[in-house]
Amino acid sequence: MKCGLNLFYLLLFFIFSCSSDEQEEFSLVGTNTSIAAMSGNWNATSAIFSKPIGQVMEVDIVAEGGTATLNIQSNGRFNLTITQQGESPEITTGDLRFDEDLLVVFFDDDPGEWEYFGISHNDPNLSIDDRNATGEFDFDGDGTLEPANLYFEFVRI
Repeated sequence: MKCGLNLFYLLLFFIFSCSSDEQEEFSLVGTNTSIAAMSGNWNATSAIFSKPIGQVMEVDIVAEGGTATLNIQSNGRFNLTITQQGESPEITTGDLRFDEDLLVVFFDDDPGEWEYFGISHNDPNLSIDDRNATGEFDFDGDGTLEPANLYFEFVRI
């Protein structure tokens, strides 16, 4: 019985020591920049959504009078607020990490999943893009979100 109890505790230790947060597989430091270097507040100079299939469409929220702001904390937490002209703000939150030179984004509204983004950081400029069409945008105003490529250019404020 004593051996079985020790085996039980060993098994529990193994299970809890091996289970880790998926974010820990990634780093706060990338190949060319780090989350700490990017921490702070950013204003978008462009926030482009482009339709990857069908009729070519591209919408730049900023060029159309809207705004996009990004706050990055040194622990990787972020808030992205996008406001189209005449609309209520849409707020996206989550965590940022790196997989070498790719930005890995964990969205709070989709637990356990992450997306890869291209990134270029040369202070005071930051560019983030997604060419995998993991974003969504209502291109024709019918209330249905469609797949979209994303390209954001920010300047530090």
